[in-house]
Amino acid sequence: MFDKFYWLFSHLGLMTFTAAFITGFRLAPDAPAGNAIFNVILYAIFISIHIVMTMPAFKKAAFGDAGGNPRERRIYIGVTVVTWVGLFIIHKPVGGFGFVPPAWIQFIGLCGVLLSVVAFFEFATFEGLGSLVGLPGTELSHTVGAETPLMTEGPYGSVRHPMYRAAFYITFSSLIIHPNAGQLLFAIMVTASFLGFIPFEEHQLIKSRGGRYRAYMQKTPYRVFHGIW
Repeated sequence: MFDKFYWLFSHLGLMTFTAAFITGFRLAPDAPAGNAIFNVILYAIFISIHIVMTMPAFKKAAFGDAGGNPRERRIYIGVTVVTWVGLFIIHKPVGGFGFVPPAWIQFIGLCGVLLSVVAFFEFATFEGLGSLVGLPGTELSHTVGAETPLMTEGPYGSVRHPMYRAAFYITFSSLIIHPNAGQLLFAIMVTASFLGFIPFEEHQLIKSRGGRYRAYMQKTPYRVFHGIW
């Protein structure tokens, strides 16, 4: 029973990031400036929890395994989904510019978001997603530790963080659907947090995988955008 519930929760949970950007963040032209500050603090709390839970020291202290394990991954997924949905529910409307674009422009933006989702899960089958979210009975994937294979093929042969690249595309495409200050604020915060998290994650990968990851970095020099960065 738990396996079926967690399968549904985790797979729907993976969609909540995209769903929030499709639905759009709140805008109210006359909203006080304090609302934007509130949202920044709210997002900072969300991302701080996320970062702490990815740290090997935290995993070691909380779960007895610095590399993580399926139980740790399930808790991490659960906390991330609940806190993200909570952020989306309680964030406050942002004041500033905003307009509703023509339907055909919104349609293009939605197509961009959907294409980005395909790119985000480019590596995945349902079996692969089960490993990503720590579904009971699956082998864990996407860890910084050497206990799982280092992904270097497919999209990982072009850039080292293809899933983050897709997330950037999602946030950008959402601005075509919702060109307003509220959407821009969250797009900037999400983009900035990913850009800041990538060096932190790569430091963990070098520490745990050593020369193997350094060789991968030399073979695949671009982090997110091929030919740029």
